Amino acid sequence: TEKSYRKCVSRISREEFNLFFSTCSPEKWFSEREMKKFSYPGCAGSLAGRYLIKKAIGDFINEYDKLAEIEILNDEMGKPVVSLGGNIEQVIKDAGIKKIGCSISHSRNYFTGMTILSF
Repeated sequence: TEKSYRKCVSRISREEFNLFFSTCSPEKWFSEREMKKFSYPGCAGSLAGRYLIKKAIGDFINEYDKLAEIEILNDEMGKPVVSLGGNIEQVIKDAGIKKIGCSISHSRNYFTGMTILSF
């Protein structure tokens, strides 16, 4: 079987993310569980990485009103894991996406998120 992948690597500066977060509706982008876990000082890099991953998925499926249904949590080793809920799971399947992989990293001034969609 032939496998197809789409990789998206994005970065955002701390200033850009702070501006985005202060002007957007966080509940549109993040689940309640993500907000509780990652929206305190010191976790901006983690939340920014989740934003970048969700944006990449939203760009591909052209669906932005359901991004809070995509949760990016951490496994027991700290690795980010994508969890789909609500109607977004069917939208992802209809788009032909079989697996979503991700990675989050940050430095003092920049945040990065890498998303790999497998078809």
